[in-house]
Formats: sequence, C-alpha cells, structure tokens
Amino acid sequence: MPRKSTSQAFSVFETEDTAQIEEKETEYLLVNEESPEYLKKVELIYAIHQAPNKAARRDAIADAAKALGKSTRTIKRMIEKVEQVGVATLAVGRKDKGQYRISKYWHDFIVSLHEWGYREGSRINHNQIFGYLKALAFKGEELKDKKYNEKFKGYSQVREDLIAGRHPSHVTVYKIINCYLEEKNKKVRHPGSPIEGQIIQTTKGILEITHSNQIWQIDHTKLDIFLVDEEFRKVIGRAYITLVIDSYSGCVTGFHLGLEPAGSHEVGLALRHAILPKLYGTEYELQEKWEICGIPEYVVTDRAKEFKSGHLKQISLQLDFKLRLRAFPQAGGLIESAFDKINKEVLSFCPGYTGSSIAERPPESERTAWLTLDDLEKKLVRYFVDHYNHHDYPRVKNQKRIERWKSSFILEEPELIDERELDICLMKVAIRNVEKYGSVNFLRLVYKGDCLLDYEGKQVSLRYDKRNITTILAYTRPMNGEPGEFIGVIQARDCERERMSLGELSYIKKKLRDEGKQVDNSSILNERLAIFEDVEKTRKERRRQSRKKAQQKHEVKTNKSKVHEIFPENKPDEESIISQENVIYTNFDANTRDNENSIDKQIQQSKSDTNQTAKAKRRPRVAVNDWNQFMRDNW
Repeated sequence: MPRKSTSQAFSVFETEDTAQIEEKETEYLLVNEESPEYLKKVELIYAIHQAPNKAARRDAIADAAKALGKSTRTIKRMIEKVEQVGVATLAVGRKDKGQYRISKYWHDFIVSLHEWGYREGSRINHNQIFGYLKALAFKGEELKDKKYNEKFKGYSQVREDLIAGRHPSHVTVYKIINCYLEEKNKKVRHPGSPIEGQIIQTTKGILEITHSNQIWQIDHTKLDIFLVDEEFRKVIGRAYITLVIDSYSGCVTGFHLGLEPAGSHEVGLALRHAILPKLYGTEYELQEKWEICGIPEYVVTDRAKEFKSGHLKQISLQLDFKLRLRAFPQAGGLIESAFDKINKEVLSFCPGYTGSSIAERPPESERTAWLTLDDLEKKLVRYFVDHYNHHDYPRVKNQKRIERWKSSFILEEPELIDERELDICLMKVAIRNVEKYGSVNFLRLVYKGDCLLDYEGKQVSLRYDKRNITTILAYTRPMNGEPGEFIGVIQARDCERERMSLGELSYIKKKLRDEGKQVDNSSILNERLAIFEDVEKTRKERRRQSRKKAQQKHEVKTNKSKVHEIFPENKPDEESIISQENVIYTNFDANTRDNENSIDKQIQQSKSDTNQTAKAKRRPRVAVNDWNQFMRDNW
C-alpha cells in the first residue's frame, strides 16, 4: 500500500473557525521592525487605496499582484484585512510556517520513544526512531495482538494508523524531536532574589539569608595561569584555589592557594584562614585591612566527595557549625561569579595566562610564565582586600560589600577563636621519631625545636600547612584513646627560604634528581657495566666448556662399531690384505720396475698408514679385482 504524505495522513484539529482565529491573533498589532518587504507591501496597498476610479484601482491591484508574485484574489484579501484590523497585518506571515502538521497523539508517542531510548545508558538517535516506526507499520494487522497492548497504552489512534500503514515522515520525526530537545534544554536566567528574603535551597531545606557570618559558601577551581618555581624559574603547573564567601555581604572571607588538587584538607585550611584575623606585612602593599573573621553558622557546598569527608565533619563538630549541601548546582552562582572575576580582572593581565578555553589557549602562555605561588598569593590578597571586598554591593545602592558585612556587627563583634583550636584544620597527622638534639626528619628535611628536647626517643605527631612547610606544629602522639597535646613549633634547619610550599619542595626535589642524572658519572657507570659484562663473559665460557665436554663424550660413544660379522671365518687375514694391496700398487704402473726401491718404500709407508687407519675405522678397505668371485668366496 503506498504511504500517504504526512499532510494527508494527519489533519489539524481546529476548535474554531480559521478566520475568527486570525482576526483575534492580529488584533491590536503594532509593527516594531519595518522590513523592506513590509514597506513594499505598504507602498502597493497605499497605491490601491489612492486610486481615483475603479479602472485605476483594478490596474493597481494587478500591479501589486505582479510585484508580490501573488494572485489578485490574495491582494484583495490583504486590502480587506488592512481595512478591518490595520496596516500591521501586512507584516504577519503564515501562522503554521516552520511547524509540522501532526496530531498530539503522534507527537507524544514519538517523544515517549525518544525518552525510552535514553534510559539505562542507551543513546537512541532520530533515524533509529523513524526506522522503528517503519518496522511497526510493516507489521500491519499483527499489531492487533495483545502483546502490543502495553506498548500502545494510551496511543490507540497511533496503533490504528500503523495498522493502516500510515506513519510520519522522517522530516516530521526529526522536527518533533528537535523541538522537544530545544524546549527541554532551554535555560532561563534567574533574575536574582530580592534584597530582603534571600534564600539558599539545600538538601535539608531552605535557608534564609539574614545576617553576616550566617552562611558561608565554599568551592574550589583550577586557575587559568601557569606558575614557575622561585629557584629555577621553570613552569611547575597551575594553581588550585579554594574560596570562602559570605552569602549576606558577598565578601571573600578567606582562601587557600596550592598546587595540589583541592581536597578536604585544603577546605580545612581555607576555613582556618577565613576564621582567624588576618595580618599582612608591608610586602603585600595593602591600602585597607582584611577585617573579616569569625565562625559561621552554616557552611554550604556542592555535593563533591571532599565536602562529605570525615575530616570536614570533625571540623564542624569542633567549631560548632552545620554543613549543608546545595540542592541545585545553580545555587552556587555567587562563588562562581567570584571565580570568573578573578580570571578576568586579575589573571588575564599576568604573564602565563592560559584562558578558559584549551582550543584558544595562547601558544606563548607557558613560555612567558613568570609568577611564583607567593607572587600570585600577594596579588590575590591585594585584589580581595582593596578591590573585591570594597566594591559596591550589587543589590544595594551606595553600599560597599565590607560595609554590608559590618552592618550586622553594630552591637557585638564577631566571635574570635584561639589559633590552637584551629589546628584541626591543618594537614593530616604524620608520626615521626624524635632524634638527638630535639630533631625530627620529615619530607626529607630536618626540623629542630627546643620543645622536643624532652621527647628524644619518643614519637610525636606533626601537623602542617601545605602553603608553608618551613614551620610545622608538634603534638604528643595520641595513645590509648587520649588526644595529643600541643608541644610547640619547630623550624626546618637547613632551609634558606622563609616560606616554601609543599608543591615547590616536590618540584625542587624532582629537579635535583633530573639534574643528578645529567652529571658526568661515566667512571661509575662504566665500572658497574664492566662487572655485569665480566659475569656474562664467565657464564658464556663455562657454558662453552660444558658443551665441548659433552660433545667429546658423545663422539667416544658413537665411534664404537656396532656391526656384527655374520661369517667371521671369511674374514681376510692381514697377509691377504697386504698381498691384495701389492696387487693394486703393482698393477698401477707395470712399466715402473726400475723404481722398485722407491715403490718398496712407498709400500712400507702405506702399510703403516693402513694399520693406523684400520685401527681408527670400523672395517678395513679391501682391494678386489673380481667382485663376483669375492662375493662367491665369502657367501
């Protein structure tokens, strides 16, 4: 059965008269963009309206129909619409332009097939859906079987059309799925919460933002800039930043910068920096003070595994704040905008900037890198203190971010906490033995401190900050369930720098190892190589001697004759052998009798040689004049 076209197979369901619908849709229209086509229609219709008589009007209508490529009847209908509704109707095109003429049942059925094809990891494409519809239509009357009832539940009209061999064309299927995906993936920007009554949706409910230090948000990202080490000025990678922001004021309360991927301990270090008062030296060139400190009531993060760790839960219990996870990724827009500003307002002007797109990365970004981790930290501190926190708060006129943060502490100051209580935020514990003179070995560095003199021969636990490993904290090792007690601060003994991060130390060690491989160690290496070569030479010689002895032993065994004489009485004696040899040699040349003496000497030499050969070989060689006679005599 030939398949009907889609327009013939599926009719459009209309509830009202077409003319009435068009009249309602074109009511109170106003043209905002005057296109050339619209202006052309206006000129032609205007000429028709200004015609002085019927003949001129008839000629104007004909000219308009020719200019627009339409019939005179269409031009007359355009004139009627202008008179009834207004001139804006000239800008209205076909209502069904770009749409597909198909029933709602078929639309929903095709969409349901697409959704089914994306379950449990499957990825169905548009052509597969069209092929499936063709296959169903090919079944015909078989679709009436009860096994298809579940498939066509709620789609009885679709089932009837398929039985009759009717189904949408591949163009219609593609249009339906593309329109569905476009509508599904459409993103509408949130206008933002009002100034009062701002909320954050979490997995455990909605939090309303009412004051400073109530809700802090934490997240981290990899910055778009290459860094170099301070000693060799070689590229060591890109830095990770963990940022803490106050939700009420939008101020940056603290951060942590490092070369290692951010984890739970980096989050703890960023929290420690945000909670403590911040004092910076003159080398930072700050014009303002970083006054933000205190303890939050809630810490809101995304649902990454580092924010669900046991270490972060211990910190929340220690400092008495509550952890909450965002209900939707879009709820982290405040901190994401801060990351975007860091890249655009700070890093984009610095050497080594990579940009956010790998495909558009400048080829000279790695070659021109010059900033160290300390240099980047100073730039970020100055940006946060002098620029970001003192910038206008976007939701309130004439109010800075820092002013909004201070406005909640008119009556009382933010809570301060002892630095020792925040040691739990430092890096995880490392157990080491205390050696002589109060020293310990850690990270291939020697640390010393007078506080360890009384602990020689005992074990202590160490806590440290990855940003500065020249100074670490020593605690007694927890024993029998008792927590460790603070002993004191110990310093790196042989470190010439005042500050050095763990990432820089790792890079320096790797650099020294690589340089050590390039030093001329030819004598050492040749000596090692000679030892291996001598051993291999000795082994080869020993194997060769073993093979030689085995071969000689094998030859002795195989040279023994294994032939048994059947008629030993026919074995010729030595005299007959000699006489036969004499016959051979005498017949060799009968005319050489004058040389008899020399021949005798040759015969004597031949006899000695024959005797030796007879001993070496299994059977003697016998000279025979008549072979037939020899065979008769021996058999």
